[in-house]
Amino acid sequence: MPWSKSTQGLPELDSIEECARVMKEEIVVLFKHSPTCPVSWMAQREVMQYRAAQSEIPVYLISVRRRRDVSRYIEEKTGIQHESPQLIVLRKGEVIASASHDEVTADAISVFVGKRSLSTGPERGDASQPVPSPGS
Repeated sequence: MPWSKSTQGLPELDSIEECARVMKEEIVVLFKHSPTCPVSWMAQREVMQYRAAQSEIPVYLISVRRRRDVSRYIEEKTGIQHESPQLIVLRKGEVIASASHDEVTADAISVFVGKRSLSTGPERGDASQPVPSPGS
């Protein structure tokens, strides 16, 4: 898909149909951003830092102020409660990691994208911590 729509170099998802399509990609990073929030601007700087280092990984921006419908769709499909700023990493439609607010860092995205196992479900928070297995 051509990345004609962009905000600071990130393609922006403008429809539920477009979002549904990209969520099925091999790996995709979704970044929910509010342009009026200082924390979100700091998170966007981290996302852009990651993007500069890993340009082959698709990273999409969702403006939560303009596209609340897309943001709600992502929450519905992933089961991850909406926050902003928020980062969700999916592999073939399955959530492998998420982070919000100050947890959105270039290093965390790198660790999240490197994850291969889906057997333990989504990971939240500190990317350096192992995902606890069920019952532990």
